[in-house]
Amino acid sequence: MKKIILLTLCVVVLSCKNNSNETITPNSNKTTNNNEKNTRPNTTLEFLVNVKNLEKDVATNPIEAFKKSATTEAKEVIYITNDNLKTSLNLAKKHDYAVITVEDHTIIKLNLQDCKPSNAWDACMPKAEGYIKKGDLIYQNDYSNNIIGLPDNQERILYLF
Repeated sequence: MKKIILLTLCVVVLSCKNNSNETITPNSNKTTNNNEKNTRPNTTLEFLVNVKNLEKDVATNPIEAFKKSATTEAKEVIYITNDNLKTSLNLAKKHDYAVITVEDHTIIKLNLQDCKPSNAWDACMPKAEGYIKKGDLIYQNDYSNNIIGLPDNQERILYLF
């Protein structure tokens, strides 16, 4: 009889131990294992540290993922137009990082120390590096006016960090 009780106790303890690392996440019926590390880095921070980290983002569209997280993390978010770009770039100089997105297909991090006059934008456009998404992400390293194109009705957003 003692052997049966001991065997049952061992089974119960081992069963509890295997389930102790699982938690149910709030607002979800899914169970996650606490031993697994969160392998999805912060898209915004990773891009700001090194632009090429965007290539490692596993999101279907890493530019959209950046926009979503940057909207809440940025100190300022400015919708760019031909009329406000010059003043927006001057404001960007007071921040550590500045990023421009165009729709969901272009993202660039600005280098505000180096710029080139642009007649189309009527501003000194900073050097930038980032990506254009044409199926795959295509790396760009040029002056921002050459990457974001001519002023038009596309949504261009400047994120300041």
